[in-house]
Amino acid sequence: MTIRPKCFQDGQFPGVEATVMETSIQHWKGADRAVDAVLLFDVLMHVELADRQALFQQLITQCLAPGGIVIIITDLCGPTQGFMRLLERLGKPAKVYYDQAEEEMLAAGFRLQYSQDIKGPDDFSNPSRDLVKFFQLMADNVPSEQEVRTAIADIYGPNLRSNFHKKLGIFKK
Repeated sequence: MTIRPKCFQDGQFPGVEATVMETSIQHWKGADRAVDAVLLFDVLMHVELADRQALFQQLITQCLAPGGIVIIITDLCGPTQGFMRLLERLGKPAKVYYDQAEEEMLAAGFRLQYSQDIKGPDDFSNPSRDLVKFFQLMADNVPSEQEVRTAIADIYGPNLRSNFHKKLGIFKK
């Protein structure tokens, strides 16, 4: 499915054109012409190694205009990463963390232009029904509501707090 965001259609950003495509990495055929930027926000953690490598090659050889950029945001692994431990406990471990994704981008021929840590608190005390549903969706609706609540309580302990730690990387073709 291709979406043309309204904010780019009604002149809010003169001279800027955007296309949003919703598809799986495995079925994506690229854009109909070279693009200046590709955003991969919290996507790569769900993509297997071979599919990531194929994607990075497709981006650098076919999809990006000369000087084009890829912006990645994905999680870093660490002892305070409750969110990632929770997904693992629910049967959906991350396929990649930022450091490995950066290595793969460099191996594909991209140059790292900029990186920035993104940190903040997670607070899953008294998790709402919507938060529990979100984790169920992330785990392909396999765990029950009670299993998710138990996993949250076990991983986060009595204070139910941890920190998220993501990293943003801007890579140039």
